[in-house]
Amino acid sequence: MAFQVEFTTRAIRDLKKLPIKIQEHILKQSLILESEPFQFKNKIKRIKGFKFPYFRLRIDHGNDSFRLFYGIEKNIIYVLRIISRKDADKIIKRIRKIDFPPNI
Repeated sequence: MAFQVEFTTRAIRDLKKLPIKIQEHILKQSLILESEPFQFKNKIKRIKGFKFPYFRLRIDHGNDSFRLFYGIEKNIIYVLRIISRKDADKIIKRIRKIDFPPNI
């Protein structure tokens, strides 16, 4: 089954705040999700405590580490947020308030 990756407006804003090289790396990693959203088995973690299935993809780039939060509805992968590792715990609490599937 082929998937389609869609970025929420908040995820796009998160991405634009990052340097170009990191943006390119994150986009490449997110596009790989289209063919198989769970192929990074050691980098994906399901976030528990949500009504819908939410996941976190760890993306490492040099010394930096980022988290791409996404949810899956049918064959669409909604990228909700892209944040640095240090802010991940704070953001998980805010993701609980996001309607799913999100209005893009």
